[in-house]
Amino acid sequence: MENKNRNMTKIAALFCVAALTAFSGIAYANDGGWGGEHGSHHQHHNFRNIEKKLGLTEAQKAQAKTIFQGNRDVVKPIIANLRAEHKNLQALIHADTIDEAAIRVETAKIAGIQADLNINRAKVGAQFRAILTPAQLTVLKSMHQKCQKNESATTPPTE
Repeated sequence: MENKNRNMTKIAALFCVAALTAFSGIAYANDGGWGGEHGSHHQHHNFRNIEKKLGLTEAQKAQAKTIFQGNRDVVKPIIANLRAEHKNLQALIHADTIDEAAIRVETAKIAGIQADLNINRAKVGAQFRAILTPAQLTVLKSMHQKCQKNESATTPPTE
């Protein structure tokens, strides 16, 4: 049952990330991004679902594509840096001796990179929301609220 809850949490989180980041993942998923080809397919699928739910016009789709493709060059080096730092952290965690200070420094680096990504996502999300109509914004907000509700309902309590 716990495994099922974790899977549901992951599914809800994936959908929420897609909606909340306003598809910024599309910009780098096409070049391999987080998940390589599989990630690209998954992100593209999410974009299509959200695009349908919002009822984007062809002009809005073109504008969104421009926004996300323009973001690709910004995000690509950030993600490469994040991957490298994660590898460094894993090496520290699995080392023969524990260097707590080094683990803390590496973890702080990762947190800073993730903050950069989150700021970028917020900016791209704002650019995307700027091309939406008030009705589409309402739908997007509703989708966001539904994701948050689903995520909190499927997240197992921590003790």
